[in-house]
Amino acid sequence: MDKRNTEVLVGCYGEVDLACIHWLNIHAESGEVTPLGEQAGIANPSFLVKHPVKNRVYAISEAADGEVVCYELDYEAHRLKERRRLPTHGGPCYAEVSACGKYLFISNYSNAGVVVFALDDNGDLQEEAEHIAFVSENRQASRIHTVRQIPETSLFLLTDIGKSNIYLYQWDEERRSLLPFQSLTVPEKAGPRHVAFHPEKPIVYVVNEYKSTVSVYQYAVPSDSLQCIQTVETVREIRNYGAEIQFLDGKVITSNRGSDTLSLFKVTENGSLEKEGSISAGGEWPRHFCSNQWVDNQLFVCHQHSNNLAVFKQMNGTYSMIDNTFSIQSPVCIVAL
Repeated sequence: MDKRNTEVLVGCYGEVDLACIHWLNIHAESGEVTPLGEQAGIANPSFLVKHPVKNRVYAISEAADGEVVCYELDYEAHRLKERRRLPTHGGPCYAEVSACGKYLFISNYSNAGVVVFALDDNGDLQEEAEHIAFVSENRQASRIHTVRQIPETSLFLLTDIGKSNIYLYQWDEERRSLLPFQSLTVPEKAGPRHVAFHPEKPIVYVVNEYKSTVSVYQYAVPSDSLQCIQTVETVREIRNYGAEIQFLDGKVITSNRGSDTLSLFKVTENGSLEKEGSISAGGEWPRHFCSNQWVDNQLFVCHQHSNNLAVFKQMNGTYSMIDNTFSIQSPVCIVAL
């Protein structure tokens, strides 16, 4: 890896005829951002995920009749070569490649559900393996915001931001089927959104969009059932909406839309959280961020409303923004290559 530079892909809201995926280079010392390439042909690519070992990246198109597009990464030309696109049965908002690398899991926000696609040996999209639709009841609509595999298990965690539920499903690879395992109700209207995992302990961190909190869950072995052990506040602003959450270098970090901050939490020995404070995120409506811990623990934050990408460095146990920011229209997702 070139320790002087980080290459990233940024997904932005925009129409299908606009370049809504951008290939950028970020310099480690200066934080200078240089455009390398761009991709049109997909509307609202609001989430991107790279295959962990194959030369493929997957972009979901957030629309009522959404789809997922598989691209081959051409590192020399800085181009995305489309391989295949398939419908997702609804409006997708998240995607994750299974630990085995053989399946792509996608959550649908509208027409709520989860769809699973098989991947071939190159990581290209193949046939649909599974689709689960969530039926809305009593005028309370399900909105499946995230599907994540719990590390070293065959369990997948789904957040239902509409009903404020968390579901666990068991992936049966032989039958290629998701089997219900546990349903957990969280505080009313908390809005569980995104998820992060402790790298060594059976701990799950869930950012709640509507309550400006993080809930900490422990999953017991061998039962693998979830149990909430802590809920902590991110910010106190009334009009704030939690967005992204990640475990980075011994900290849990959340982005807060409204207060436009990043909240930093120290992770204790038992996995619980102690808030260290909040810092300016460097723009308006910080929707998503990613890190390259191999390059000075840099942090890259997408600001949907102020149309910019902010670059941070870790210094003295916290993050400091490099003065310059990069202008980009409606960035909502970023992934390091």
